[in-house]
Amino acid sequence: MPNGIFSLKQQLQGLIQKAWTGSQTTPAVEYLVVAGGGAGGKGQGSTYDAGGGGAGGLLVGLSGITVGSSITVTVGAGGASQASNGANSVFGSITATGGGAAVGAGSGPGTLPGQSGGSGGGASQYAGSGSTGGSGVSGQGNAGGSSSTGSGSGGGGGAGTIGLNGISGVGANGGAGVASAISGTVTTYAGGGGGSGTAMGSGGVGGGGAAGSSSGTAGTTNTGGGGGGSQNTGNGGAGGSGIVIISYPDTYNAPSALTGTYTASTSGSGSVYFNGSSLFSFANNTALQLATGDFTLETWIYPTATNTYFHFFSKWNSATGLEYQLTLNTSTGVLNNNVSGNTMTSASSAVANNTWSHIAWTRSSGTDRLFVNGIQVATTTGGTITNGTSNLCFGGRQDGSYYATGYLSNARFIKGTALYTSNFTVPTAPLTAITNTQLLVNTVSGAYVADSSSNSFTASFTGSPTWNQLSPFATGLGYKNRVYTWTSSGTVTF
Repeated sequence: MPNGIFSLKQQLQGLIQKAWTGSQTTPAVEYLVVAGGGAGGKGQGSTYDAGGGGAGGLLVGLSGITVGSSITVTVGAGGASQASNGANSVFGSITATGGGAAVGAGSGPGTLPGQSGGSGGGASQYAGSGSTGGSGVSGQGNAGGSSSTGSGSGGGGGAGTIGLNGISGVGANGGAGVASAISGTVTTYAGGGGGSGTAMGSGGVGGGGAAGSSSGTAGTTNTGGGGGGSQNTGNGGAGGSGIVIISYPDTYNAPSALTGTYTASTSGSGSVYFNGSSLFSFANNTALQLATGDFTLETWIYPTATNTYFHFFSKWNSATGLEYQLTLNTSTGVLNNNVSGNTMTSASSAVANNTWSHIAWTRSSGTDRLFVNGIQVATTTGGTITNGTSNLCFGGRQDGSYYATGYLSNARFIKGTALYTSNFTVPTAPLTAITNTQLLVNTVSGAYVADSSSNSFTASFTGSPTWNQLSPFATGLGYKNRVYTWTSSGTVTF
């Protein structure tokens, strides 16, 4: 048996392969359970600084499945008012504890400690009296911060770090939450609320609410963030509601029954979405320059706009000139390559909008070919490619022109090999780093523009290209996970 530290998904895959080979029954699921956040404290004038609410408890792990049994899913509400803890969230036998609230107005002078919970609430401060933050549940969260003996209250604890302590005149920031890619998009949950003071504390990353001089900000819905405290007579922010997410390989069956407010999606193999003002790029490198040798550039695209160009494999900057580029005119469906010498152009309607198309440009012994879905649509001989200094861009040009709207999945750059010299069957699985691969962007969730080639080039962003579950590969083939997300209570049966 191998030794070492394994991710939850690796443990789940190993569990499945060892004990359930050949069965479509779901043996186990990965889970994220986040409870509701605690409310921020209510202020009572300038001499009363109310602390931030603690984040809801956060639990991750693997849970075995009993086929045919209904599993309860409870999504805890956030604390609605001062001194109100968040409610627990539940997945079967797994319970995340609601976040602890900060104590506020109505408690009177004296010590005003934060309440305990999944993460503890921050301590409030009244007329110079300092207090301690509430404690968190081990393995779910952290303690809230203390208040100062002068002005300044404590921040609520977060799932990742403790709430900070208030210092004279300064309300403390809430503790940070914990990031997870279980949904397919990296998201941070369970941040603590900020405490109030002469200067207001900010909420911890992960949905924590900020403190306010009048009213505190609420924790973000479905993150379990704690509410921010207030200083004057306004209310503290309510805690954010919790969330329950499960994920498992798509080679196993979908649930037989689901209730409650939930969404079904996938993670793993997906695509990059360009919104018409975004791109990602890789810095100029000799590995990404083309001269006279053989090569293969290929990817899948899914254009969604008809009044623009979709640029991919684009090394063209108006300041330094054209090197090479693959381009689709989405108004006509014409695909072409642009190089310093000859240019190939397909017939109109070669590439359709609102559907996946596999695109490939190869060069073999000086002959260039364009393919759409495995069919050759253009050829030319003798095009000259001048190497320059431009970045290699996807979704637009480096000079900020011709941004695309649509999706791109699995881009591979091979230098030294022409994979396709005649019509071929399009790959039915995500691309791999074969011999001579210089760049491979597999567009998988959690690392959707990571380069999986041996070069491990790092991508840069212009605008906000985002990961999307849309993929040219069917569900059920082992390239994705099934993901179910509850934002209110329900059940699931496998």
